Amino acid sequence: MRLQKKAFCSVIMEGRGIPAKGAFPGSFSYGNDAVETVSYDPEEAKKLLEESGWTDTDGDGYVDKDGQKLTINWLTYPTRLEQPKLAEYAQATLKEIGIDVSVNNTSDHRTYAENGEFDVYVSSLTTAPTGDPEYFFSSTVTGSKNYGNYQNDEVTKLTEQLHQTFDTDERGKLAVELQQKILDDDAYFFVSHLNMGIMTKANVTGMAAHPCDYYEITADLDVQ
Repeated sequence: MRLQKKAFCSVIMEGRGIPAKGAFPGSFSYGNDAVETVSYDPEEAKKLLEESGWTDTDGDGYVDKDGQKLTINWLTYPTRLEQPKLAEYAQATLKEIGIDVSVNNTSDHRTYAENGEFDVYVSSLTTAPTGDPEYFFSSTVTGSKNYGNYQNDEVTKLTEQLHQTFDTDERGKLAVELQQKILDDDAYFFVSHLNMGIMTKANVTGMAAHPCDYYEITADLDVQ
């Protein structure tokens, strides 16, 4: 999915997001700059659409083929404030290249996802809650949260290899390889890593934001 991620993070999210290449932020050795993905190039996108037979024949600003407008059904939910904003941003951005985005922003998103009633399902999730990459691949790519029914035998094999690998460096290398494969397959796209802040009462000490949720509760945390 080609979106101008930098503008979304800096303008729409007011600097509370960092443009994402892959599933993990740059605080991990296997995060962000460890992988490569497509850049925002609307002119190239228009060229690819035209080469595929999608052109604006009726002058309404959207490309069509065989009398059918190119519309993407974008499924998301309202409980994370950035999600409706991202949907609106996608509508405006993709309209520039002639793609219509129909947004289904619903709290019942899980039902629609399980029924496959979407073209793009956009959600917010913690990809490495314990500081390890396996959870994302075993749950979202090959597991029960693989709502798009993505299947790549090599990815499945590498995920099983990750599960059986104990060396930390080797696990990181496998995480990079797995991310690159799903990116090359255009199976997933990543827009923003949250630049999180934490607010506490004045009597709370020792609370610090951590890229892994589990490690925010430490022995240093105290309430006076």
